[in-house]
Amino acid sequence: MEIRQIFYVMEVAKHQSFSKAAAALFISQPAISQQIHGLEEELQTKLFKRDTHSVLLTAEGEKFCSYAKDVVTSIDRLMAAFGQSTADSKTVIRTGVFPFYKTAGLMPVINDFFAVSQNVIGSIKVVDNYRAYEMLENGELDFAIIKCRENNIRPSVRHEVLTMEHLNVLINRENPMAKEPVMKLENLGKMPLLTGESDSHFYNEMKELYQRNDVPFNVAFMNTQETEIMVDMLRADRGILMATDRVAGNYEDETIAVLPIVPVQEFMMALIWPKHRRLTGAYLAFKNYVVGRFR
Repeated sequence: MEIRQIFYVMEVAKHQSFSKAAAALFISQPAISQQIHGLEEELQTKLFKRDTHSVLLTAEGEKFCSYAKDVVTSIDRLMAAFGQSTADSKTVIRTGVFPFYKTAGLMPVINDFFAVSQNVIGSIKVVDNYRAYEMLENGELDFAIIKCRENNIRPSVRHEVLTMEHLNVLINRENPMAKEPVMKLENLGKMPLLTGESDSHFYNEMKELYQRNDVPFNVAFMNTQETEIMVDMLRADRGILMATDRVAGNYEDETIAVLPIVPVQEFMMALIWPKHRRLTGAYLAFKNYVVGRFR
């Protein structure tokens, strides 16, 4: 019996899943299954009941874990005595996210990864795309999740596409334009746009969209990090917001209408990291987990 096999059993029992335990330990599912199978053969007993929906401890598995807890506690004390397993020794994954990340469905994914990854500490910063690129370049961030057009990814990063979505207009339902089923692109200039600061990526994306289609760029300036202020202005009919499908759907209610823009405008949400960096260990696990959850 190996110490790692004890940890594997405890982790599977905790998550009631071989795949989730493997993700938390940064190993493959076949590897953890093989180790536990070998332990079961050595002990001549089954530790888990497996079916298509869950993985549960057998009576012998419960007995094993009751003793294993003492072993794990002793190992933790031993490691602590030598200054191990402290916050300073854990892997820190620093991720930049765009301002509307919560309504884009990112938080459950990020939270779940760090919840099952006990040896990893998460750090999340809300940043504009331009700032995200800078922070990746100078080592302040390990990853960033950005929104942009597919052809606007900088060559200095690698990326994985998480979603491809359409751009929509969020508009107060009392506005006469909200009565239409769609928002024609040429009509955007008739209403003030709530957008980012003049040096932000989102501002420049919108400016380029308007100018390319000969639409007056009528702007009401706001800091895009203050998302709730922008939504309050929208509810007061002080302007319109642009948002992709996931974000827009979360704000649609009795006050706010969502109108698809025609012709269709496509944006992607992407996970990016420095091109020169080879992902290993916890960083590779994070990338695979985030991409896998969205796919």
